[in-house]
Amino acid sequence: MQWSAVFGYGVGYGLALSVLFTGAVFAGAAMSRDFLLHDYPPAIQRRYGRPKSARGRRVAVLFGVFIWAVCGLPLMIAAMIGLDGALDDGLEFLPAAVCAALVFATLTVWDLVVFDWIIFAGLRPRLLVLPGTEDMAEYRDRRFHLSAALKGSPLIIVVGLLTGGIAALINS
Repeated sequence: MQWSAVFGYGVGYGLALSVLFTGAVFAGAAMSRDFLLHDYPPAIQRRYGRPKSARGRRVAVLFGVFIWAVCGLPLMIAAMIGLDGALDDGLEFLPAAVCAALVFATLTVWDLVVFDWIIFAGLRPRLLVLPGTEDMAEYRDRRFHLSAALKGSPLIIVVGLLTGGIAALINS
């Protein structure tokens, strides 16, 4: 088993997805600043004081479709096809599951460290600041983002197992 190939494909495709994710967040915020309203700390949501707008809801749906259907699924398929060719024994359950989990884990770590901590909490670009909440210290609450990342982290295992299972079925 060539674990370096599994790691390389997982992290490489995870970074590609992460960059697309970051670009999509900025594009979504340019279309509707409140499209990720429910991902902001509760104090910011309260001060903002409005529900997510109809436009924000539409942009959130478009964002989800773009990230998961237009970017995520094709990148995962490309990772599996590439990995299949890179492994001597072809693609089996375990390497497919580990690679897919690494893609999603890379996205999760990128989202936490690069996007949430460095960009959102550190640099705090104006495009991501909700009107009326500009002076709030909660934008710099790194613990809030860590907690959210930890809550979503079981999906890493689910994505890995599901992708590994699909790859094993296809290759059998």
